[in-house]
Amino acid sequence: MKIMKLKEICWDKAVKEAVWKKGKINPDYSPHVLRWDAYGRIMMWSKYGHTDSRFGWTIEAREAQGNDGADNLDNLFPVSTYTPDKKNKTDMESPSTGG
Repeated sequence: MKIMKLKEICWDKAVKEAVWKKGKINPDYSPHVLRWDAYGRIMMWSKYGHTDSRFGWTIEAREAQGNDGADNLDNLFPVSTYTPDKKNKTDMESPSTGG
């Protein structure tokens, strides 16, 4: 899958909610709080834009703007900002507390 990194955009709540709903649901957790991205990495709704959190997530696009527009809702998806090899102070966060 080709992914285009978008510059940080101030998405409105409706767009964030629509993109969030594209995340995978685990029946053991509330889909309003936790979801998984296409790579199986956990994301927490309240950690949107938190790149220093293992539960952080952002919105990315599959295709560049010239190919159907980067901000077209069908082109957007949620992706975890967590990189396992990145050591940071929040690696020990628990999904139940959100850190």
